[in-house]
Amino acid sequence: MHKAANLSKKNTKILGVSILTSLDSQQIKKYYFSNSLEKIVSDYTNYAVKSNLDGIVCSPLEVNMVKKIAGNKLITVVPGIRPREYNNKNDDQKRYVTPKEAIDFGADYLVIGRPITESHNPLKSIKEINESLV
Repeated sequence: MHKAANLSKKNTKILGVSILTSLDSQQIKKYYFSNSLEKIVSDYTNYAVKSNLDGIVCSPLEVNMVKKIAGNKLITVVPGIRPREYNNKNDDQKRYVTPKEAIDFGADYLVIGRPITESHNPLKSIKEINESLV
């Protein structure tokens, strides 16, 4: 195999996805046929560990549960991050927290999309997010 291919494969991470942060409890029941968010996330986390995945995408509210089950075996990639001042009534996120809260919960990587991409001044938004972490 070519050296560059070996390097890229070595740095590639395979992630599983638990429950989308845009789903509320009624949608979770409808799509997963269960009222127990904890059971679903627990099952998906265990599947990810058994399948030797590198990480899992999960709600910031589920990071602690994932870390309890997987320890350091899985990285957590966390969408549903909303700065405190972000206020978009059309936002579909149901289970979200601030960047600081997500880090405090133990998230390894934060996904912050719309608060930046929909901003009139994305660079300013990024700087404000960074400042909120101190």
